[in-house]
Amino acid sequence: MPLGYFADLDAAKAYFTDERLETSAWDDLEDIYKTKAIVNAYNRLYYHPDYALPAYVEATAAELVYLTKANAEMAYYMCQHLADEDRRKGLQSQGVTTAGIVKEVYDKNMLNEIPIPPFVDALLDDAGFKTLSGFGIIDIDRDEDESVSTKIDEF
Repeated sequence: MPLGYFADLDAAKAYFTDERLETSAWDDLEDIYKTKAIVNAYNRLYYHPDYALPAYVEATAAELVYLTKANAEMAYYMCQHLADEDRRKGLQSQGVTTAGIVKEVYDKNMLNEIPIPPFVDALLDDAGFKTLSGFGIIDIDRDEDESVSTKIDEF
């Protein structure tokens, strides 16, 4: 039975052994918590509104190369930072915008944002799973015979 985007926990362990340089936050966990980290990371990515990800059984072998890396890197981020993230989100949800002793300032507009590490975002974007694309233009019904790609700035 798959574990996130991994075939099983041994496959996830192999990623950390073979591919990741810094693994202390992962190495310190018992297997039950490693399993939870992989599943929690999978859920965060799979249900994140910025990505359209396939389920494990629907993913191609090429997609799984990206998805397993993203799953593992998200799990590592969560192993290291989830407790702090939970505390900060808790403060933000209470309306706190500055924390005195540590002099942190929280952007109240970021409360509902779900943190994704830049490397994970880059992996999923490179694999074509990112759904947010910013601004773009497309052909629509027009009176002109020109397409969107036609340069019309030279008169």
